[in-house]
Amino acid sequence: MRRRILGFLAIAALVLATVGVASAQQFDWKQFSGTKIRFLMNQHPFTTFIQPLLPEFEKETGIQVTFETFPEDQFRQRRLLEASSGADTLDGYMIMPGQVGAQYLEAGWVRYIDDYLNDPTMTDPNLDLNDFFGGALNTFKSGGKVFGLPLQNETSLLFYRKDLFQQAGIARPPQDMAELLADAALLKQGRVAGFAMRGKAANATSQIVNFLMSFGGTWLTADGKSALNSYQSKQALAFYADLLRNYGPPGETNMSWPEVTSLYAQGQAAMIFDANVFRSIMEDPKQTTDVVRNNTGYAPLPAGPAGMKPVVLVWGLSVNHASKNPGAAWYFIQWALSKVNQDKAILAGVPAARTSAWQNEEFKKTAPADWIDASQKSFAVGDPNWNPPVKPVPEVRDAYGQAIVAALEGKPVGPALDQAAQAIDQILANQ
Repeated sequence: MRRRILGFLAIAALVLATVGVASAQQFDWKQFSGTKIRFLMNQHPFTTFIQPLLPEFEKETGIQVTFETFPEDQFRQRRLLEASSGADTLDGYMIMPGQVGAQYLEAGWVRYIDDYLNDPTMTDPNLDLNDFFGGALNTFKSGGKVFGLPLQNETSLLFYRKDLFQQAGIARPPQDMAELLADAALLKQGRVAGFAMRGKAANATSQIVNFLMSFGGTWLTADGKSALNSYQSKQALAFYADLLRNYGPPGETNMSWPEVTSLYAQGQAAMIFDANVFRSIMEDPKQTTDVVRNNTGYAPLPAGPAGMKPVVLVWGLSVNHASKNPGAAWYFIQWALSKVNQDKAILAGVPAARTSAWQNEEFKKTAPADWIDASQKSFAVGDPNWNPPVKPVPEVRDAYGQAIVAALEGKPVGPALDQAAQAIDQILANQ
């Protein structure tokens, strides 16, 4: 009897496995053969990587793809013009939701793809949405619905000098904001700053927002008004300003990422906090001293009162709302961002949005283990709102930037943020 049951179970398992294989094989990549689609693309490492592979997609699907690629400022202008005009000849485009998401979603210029995701004849069963970093995928969700897929992730990390930590008797990178402050005090020695970070008005907002959220603050209140005058926001800016005024380099209000990374690369700062992609600078012997290059470590954002709340900057691909070939455009997106292509992308220098790509053994041989680990931890929990989730992004950043400069100049934080919040509310009321 036991042998019969085991035999039956074995047959059943074989049948189920066969059905699974058959289902995977039944996905029809040729469904839109003969269709022509057009994508607007930013001049970006991903575009450089994927364009030579387009003949592979065209061979597999029979869909002909045309890329129109522009430098970023021109790209944004062209995309805005075509999306707003309802051009049905534009089928898809690159998009950074943290930059224009609020505008495009409100205007209805992106196509939600939930119907495709729920249709086995439209979505490759190997797509595996769960393989994308949660923070990156959430960037392409609004009201629980999906309007695209991420192609790359970027976050900010703590860069620190392991040799200076050892000399100061510090056993590990700071785990929270209190440790960051204490370590910066120990590490400040003569002309070497304990810590450096952007402080140049609006340029600083994309980094201080990590502190804002880790202190429990946010850009907006539930009713859409500025939340930058909250208690948590004032705590965050006060901490940031005290840290830089006491332990930072001179001239912080004139520093954006080129100045901050150069300062660190030349051995004039023990710690900085900025984009993880600047690892390339720290590994470049033409830009970085040997001592810095051989002793740089990487760690996630230290936790604030609300925990570790980093932000993520995400590019991705969306289907144009007016496309006359939305199905073919969706085929291209899922092919371009497949596991196979994301594996190739990360080896080409594009910080892929899939977790599996970061496990690629060949990639792991090319990047420091602590940089990979810190980046992945940040990606897993990252908030996509590195910019304010509003249409007038530049104006809101400018208002916040003025408060940042005031705080760095030693002016009271409370009034500076109250004034910024009032200005932002006026900007939002007039949009």
